[in-house]
Amino acid sequence: MGVTWTKEQQEVISLRNRNILVSAAAGSGKTAVLVERILSKITDKKNPVDIDRLLIMTFTRAAAGEMKERISDAIEKALYEDPDNEHLQRQTTLLHTAQITTIDGFCAYLIRNYFHLIGLDPGYRTADEGELKLLRGDVIKRCWKNIMRRKMRNFRSLWNVLPSEKRMRGWVS
Repeated sequence: MGVTWTKEQQEVISLRNRNILVSAAAGSGKTAVLVERILSKITDKKNPVDIDRLLIMTFTRAAAGEMKERISDAIEKALYEDPDNEHLQRQTTLLHTAQITTIDGFCAYLIRNYFHLIGLDPGYRTADEGELKLLRGDVIKRCWKNIMRRKMRNFRSLWNVLPSEKRMRGWVS
């Protein structure tokens, strides 16, 4: 027995020629809908797409892993129903290089593979939590100093435009 999709879910599955963002509550079937969308794209009779030509991003590594596993299962199921389908056989191989990842994982992939185009040192690395905490502290201190420096400049400017008798009587404290 097949799954009965809601109107909105079916729309996500069958929508073509554009990127989409799927946002819904936990347990609403997002992963199942996206897997069905991906499967329908790679098994499309007129325009089949290779799985490694799709960018599939999630927020967590666990969700990316689950997505990859479900896509793999769906491809295997489709291949079981059509064992001679060379395109599906190819998808099982391409799945290992497919971009099914987190947002930060995809950004890291871009930097690793295209650092030379953005002028980044190829020896870059991602900071660990301790380093990030120190950097945040440094940034906050620097921002605070800049704010105080501007306030002092503004105060001096105000002080200089006040008539001297008001300055002398302590009009501004």
